[in-house]
Amino acid sequence: MKPFFILAVAFLSTTSTVVQSAETENIAEVMLAASLDESRGYCLDIAGGKGALAPIERGLQAHTCYNYTGEILEDQGFDLSLISKGVFRISYFDVCMSASSLEQNASLQLEECNSSETQQFELKDNGQLSLNGAPNLCVTVDGENKKEGRGGTPVHVMRPVSLQLCDDSKSDYQQWIIKSL
Repeated sequence: MKPFFILAVAFLSTTSTVVQSAETENIAEVMLAASLDESRGYCLDIAGGKGALAPIERGLQAHTCYNYTGEILEDQGFDLSLISKGVFRISYFDVCMSASSLEQNASLQLEECNSSETQQFELKDNGQLSLNGAPNLCVTVDGENKKEGRGGTPVHVMRPVSLQLCDDSKSDYQQWIIKSL
């Protein structure tokens, strides 16, 4: 009976690794194309926490990307297979990016995925990430306000994000790329 148990444990360990690896391959960071004042770049991130402990009720912010650590953390990992469909789902928490309204200055929240017009976005060829229900509004990093976090070496940096009028002159704050490891 012992050899079977050892074989079963070995199989389960291998299966777990394969599943974890497949999930890792299917996530990506949504990264601001311009690094601004943060050499590691800014990524969409759950505000107020790190990794699996991030509080989804706080919504999204732009935060130092974690890819410099060699991994994508849970609070920055978007489902790569859904991005091309306009859905920005954070896989680990099973929530979707959602605009608080279809108006300028709307914040970006996280809610149960429901295909509503506040959850349908388009990553355009020019890198602008716009809301389908208000295509003149783009996900925009705040150019004025920023704060330093408590972790990282050097310290991580955070900036608010909101929906603002799409404007080519604001490309440093409105152009996004998808980065997977």
